[in-house]
Order: sequence, then structure tokens, then C-alpha cells
Amino acid sequence: MSLLAEYKNSLKLAEVEEPLDLVLYRPPAFLLVKAIYRLPITPNQVTFFSLLAGLASAWCFARGTVPSFVFAGIWYAVANVLDCADGMLARLQNSGSPFGRLVDGIVDWVTSVAIFIGVGIGLTAITGNPMMWWVAAAGGFTSAFHAIVFDSQQQAYIAAIRGKENFLGSELERAREELNATGTARVWVGKRLALRFYLAYMHVQKTSRLSPAPGPSASPEVYRRFNLTAMRWWTLLGATTNRSGLIVAALFGRPDLFCWIVAIAGNLYLMFMLLWQRRIRRRMARSLERDSQGDQGSVNREYTLSAMGSGYDQDLSR
Repeated sequence: MSLLAEYKNSLKLAEVEEPLDLVLYRPPAFLLVKAIYRLPITPNQVTFFSLLAGLASAWCFARGTVPSFVFAGIWYAVANVLDCADGMLARLQNSGSPFGRLVDGIVDWVTSVAIFIGVGIGLTAITGNPMMWWVAAAGGFTSAFHAIVFDSQQQAYIAAIRGKENFLGSELERAREELNATGTARVWVGKRLALRFYLAYMHVQKTSRLSPAPGPSASPEVYRRFNLTAMRWWTLLGATTNRSGLIVAALFGRPDLFCWIVAIAGNLYLMFMLLWQRRIRRRMARSLERDSQGDQGSVNREYTLSAMGSGYDQDLSR
């Protein structure tokens, strides 16, 4: 297999990948994966190193100086490369599982919380204004919310393009199977608790009004035709885009600017995308309904012609 083919196999689906991932983070992550691919290193271990880099970034943010903000941005970029590498390694090894996805999600959550706590401490220290805590909190909560919504849209798109059922439903089933398997084996108790937590999280995500509804059944080709352009614009709300915005702001010594931008402009953009996606689903439903009516009309015409031909044959036989 060529190097390019291996790189493509390590991706989720090129059209749903965030542009900054493809340009900045996944190429070095792929080189790292190639270097460790045959070593006894698991994706979860790579995730752990991503956590360490993220905590280093949070500590630098908390120091509250312009040089420390720069180092925080660098460490956060390293954490993002490692965050890409764990998933790429899992796909190449075909070792992905609901538990691995859960571990990755928990580490992302811990890293994000630590970093925005660090941002709050640092901004308060450098400005002397305690209101900076609210600015950091707004940036952190908004970034997390955007990532959750984007993840739902991304997984629903991947499932539809690959001709599978809704991702949340299939992932819930996989997680239940893995949890049931732990009941018949000697497994770390923490894994069982983590899987139960993951099941609860997936159920909340599935029942959320912001999760993509099942909608009309469409072939992968039809689904892609209606949703491809919107999916590419959804990627601007992904975790990597938000992280990159904070990294750039940190390199300029102004992480507060990122918090303001993501809380105001980012939420306006999210509202626009939700309305656009709703309109797309309605258009796709109408198109499928017209196609269905057209097919039924063709069947009715064929039946009528067949019946007429049968009657004509009977008249001749008389």
C-alpha cells in the first residue's frame, strides 16, 4: 500500500475533516503514527501523552504573561497533533472501540476544562480584572458546545455516506455489547463505569434537539448531493478550528480575543448553520417525495397499459 493510500485510510472521511486538521495537524500526526505503528504502543497511550501536552498548555496559560501565553499556544498545538494521532493509529490498526472513543472524549474534556481554567487565571493575573473569569468561561462553554454539535453532524454524515444506520444508534449498540462483554471477563471496574457514562452521554446526545434527526431515507449519492457543501461549512465549528483560534490568539498574547470572537461570532454562525441544515433536510425530503410519487406513477401507468393490453387480447379472442 502506498504512503498516500495509508494516509487516506487513516482519515475519517476527507470531506468531513476540518481543513486545518488536513493542512496543519494530520500530516505530522501521520508521520508520528508511521514511526510508532509497529511498536507496542496503543492509541490510548498516545491519548495520554496528548493529555500531558494539554495540561502543560493549561499551566502556561495560568502563568499570565505574554511569553507564557506563547508557550501555551505551542503546547496546545502539540496536544492537537497527538489528539489526531491516536485516532489515526486506531484506524490503521483497526483497533477502534467505544471505550477508546470514550477515553479520547474524556481527555479532550479534561484538557479543555484545564486550559480554560488556565486562561481565566492568566487573564485575571495579567489584567487585574476578575471579570476575565466570565470571558474565559464563555469561550470555554461555547467551544465545547460547538464541538458537540459538529461531532453529531459529522458522524451522521459519515454514517449516511457509508450506507449505515444513524451513527448514534449503532454506537449505542456497540457500547452496550462492549459493556455486556465486561460482565463475563475480569475487567478493570473503571472501564465498566466509563462505558456506563458513555452510554448515558450518547443517549443524551441522541435525544438532544440539536442532534441530526433521522429524516428521510436517502441513498449515499443523494445524501451527499444535498449535504456536501453544508458539511464542509460545518467543519468551521469543529474542535480543531476552535483550538487553532485560541492558539493563534495565544501566540499574539491575547487569548481574551478568542473568547469574545467564539462567544459572539461563533454562536451567530452556529445559528445560521442550524437554520441552513434544517432547510436542506426539508428540500431533500421534498425531492425524495417527488421521486417516490414519480416511481408510483410509472408503476400505475405500466399497470394500466398492461390491463388495456389484456383487455384487447380478450376482445380478439372473442
